[in-house]
Amino acid sequence: MDHREITLEENGSLHSVEIAYDMKNPSIQINLKNSEHVFYGDNLFFCFAKLRQSFPKITFFCKGAKKNVYPSRASSQMSSGLMAYELQMGKQALRENIVNIFDHEDKNLTNDPNIQLDFFKSWIASLK
Repeated sequence: MDHREITLEENGSLHSVEIAYDMKNPSIQINLKNSEHVFYGDNLFFCFAKLRQSFPKITFFCKGAKKNVYPSRASSQMSSGLMAYELQMGKQALRENIVNIFDHEDKNLTNDPNIQLDFFKSWIASLK
């Protein structure tokens, strides 16, 4: 398991928490509200999506919670979902657009993975 400290906002207060993640058997462990929670998925991006959905009143200040961040198949396979693309409408995703989903971000955040999926679909359409 690898570990990473992330920032979140709960009830108006910012604090850091440590998450543990496993790239071989994609999962994320986090201690919130005095209990440990584990989320499994096809890759770490989708594990993180499940975590955010489970705590809709907590804001996670991470790239993986940004509306326009989504993994490609290749990035998911190579990094187990740890890396994803920060997408811009009408622009092809390039290597310099790859971000770590646990890197700090404070703009355009969402806990709804459907918003990210909708943005991804709109982005694909914008390339035509």
